[in-house]
This record gives sequence, structure tokens and C-alpha cells, in this order.
Amino acid sequence: MVISRTTVLAGTFLICGAWAAGTPSRARGESPAEQKADEQKDRVDDHAKKEKERINDRADAEKNRVDVRADEKKAAIDRRADGNARTGGSKKDGVGDEVTDTWITTKVKASFFDDKVLKGSEIHVDTDHKGVVVLSGYVPSDSARAHAIAVARDTKGVHEVQDKLRLKAGN
Repeated sequence: MVISRTTVLAGTFLICGAWAAGTPSRARGESPAEQKADEQKDRVDDHAKKEKERINDRADAEKNRVDVRADEKKAAIDRRADGNARTGGSKKDGVGDEVTDTWITTKVKASFFDDKVLKGSEIHVDTDHKGVVVLSGYVPSDSARAHAIAVARDTKGVHEVQDKLRLKAGN
């Protein structure tokens, strides 16, 4: 078998090039410090990748736990609302009462604000934890008093209206 010198030379360069590509960085002309820095960078990159995956897995697991808890709470609220709708009961209990009572107070006051019949009235509105609205202060007439009570009674969430209103002096 006869192999030409050019073929041998080309094969040598091919092998040397392939060997150099797969050889350690020092053989490719990098200093030991550069080689060590590259190895350290690779280790840091691998560690960062693993840490990111671990954090993402934990975040996904926590999100799933929160989603499950939220779904359970929503289902419990829906069941309670369904039960209350069937029995005619109230959904109020605990902290939600304060928000609901505050909402009722605000709605009643807002209804009074632009009401022409109640112009000149000084009505204070308080709502207790059971949806009972207490009206106090001063109104110009008995018809204004009756109107204020009716407006408060027609507000969503009001179960009872207590009248502590007084007529203004001089009327």
C-alpha cells in the first residue's frame, strides 16, 4: 500500500487538530491560572444551575400548596354561603364582620350625602357586628327622620335600624 506524503501530512494535521480541540486548555496555550479560572467558572456555573433548579422546584411546590389552600378556603366559603342562602342566615363571622359593617356604614352615609330630603341634617351612622345600624344626631323634621330610617333600612346588609335621631331646635 502506497501512501503519499501529502496524505500523511494531511492526516497528521487532522489528528493534531482533533487532539488539540479535545486536550486540556493548557495544551491549547492557556496558562495554569486561566485553566484554573475556567474550571472554577464551570463549577460555579454548575452549582448556580443546580441551585436555580432547586429554588424553582421549591417555589413550584410552595405555589401548589398555596393554590390548594386557597381552593380549600374558597370551597369552604362557597359551602357556607350556600348553607346560609338555604337557611336565610348571615355569612358574617369574625374579622369579615368589621369590613362588612364598615361597608354598610359607608353605604348609608353615602346615601344620605346627596339626599335633598335630608339636607340640613346632622346624622351619625354606626353599625354593630350584626348589621344593626344606629342613627343618631339631628334632623330638621319628622318626615326627614322617617326618610333617613327608610334609606338606611333599604341598604344591603342592614338587618335593623335603631332610631336615636332628634329634631333640631327651632323647627
